[in-house]
Amino acid sequence: MVGTLYVVATPIGNLEDLSFRALRILKEVDLIAAEDTRRTSKLLAHYGIRKSMTSFHEHNEVRETPRLIARLTAGTSVALVSDAGTPGIADPGAYLVRAARAAGILVSPIPGPSAVMAALSASGVPGSEFVFMGFPPRSGAARIAWFARLSGDPRTVVFFEAPHRIQRTLAEVVQRVAERPINIHRELTKINEEYIVSPNTSKEHGFSVMGEFVVVVGPEIGNRESAKPDPELLATSVKVFGCLTNNDAFLEVEALDFAAKALSLEASAVRKAVKKARIAQKQRDESLS
Repeated sequence: MVGTLYVVATPIGNLEDLSFRALRILKEVDLIAAEDTRRTSKLLAHYGIRKSMTSFHEHNEVRETPRLIARLTAGTSVALVSDAGTPGIADPGAYLVRAARAAGILVSPIPGPSAVMAALSASGVPGSEFVFMGFPPRSGAARIAWFARLSGDPRTVVFFEAPHRIQRTLAEVVQRVAERPINIHRELTKINEEYIVSPNTSKEHGFSVMGEFVVVVGPEIGNRESAKPDPELLATSVKVFGCLTNNDAFLEVEALDFAAKALSLEASAVRKAVKKARIAQKQRDESLS
């Protein structure tokens, strides 16, 4: 009989947040695939669980997945856990789940703690529609594009950040979306849990940079359609974009960002204007051919 892969959510801080079902599954499975066996050992010890474990993290998931699939196919039941929260959500797991489903193995989610949902629920911002953006890229064009997407999205945005980069990232967020509420959650559910609202009035945010951070940026206020950009400004932004990308001087994501900043426009508005201009140019070219 083929085994079952259980995707188990574990506490993000407070060990008492482990659900009754998750506790039962961890006791019953044959093997626990853990992102960090040392972290998981502490959770298991807290509940008096002794269970075989294997290391499964971002650096070995491709190598270890076939081995786990083989064991599952042979009848072993496996619980997949990350250091905290739900596997596959900014943590390893999706690769194994896809492989298990492709092999016809039952994948059973055991829901529970989520840093994203915890932060969103405690921020008081609208959560009927939101986007989770994971961790910001550390540098380069990917980081520029990431911030362009954040500032261009009118919905509530949730993301994670490391302690050694939180100050730099917040400074960039404030620069981009100073008119939107910014909620910072540090060490959620832990003894040093801290919550800071809208730190966009000061460069020094006045909180410890130790621990794990979840940032919630509130939705854009008002209707974008009611404040349409000046057509002349948009036309100028298209020209600026063209100059910046001529001869591959800049990547398109960089050019969009620079053009938007230079003319105080939303990156999304510049992107739409560029797309519209390209379509118009293509139609002109086709009519002449």
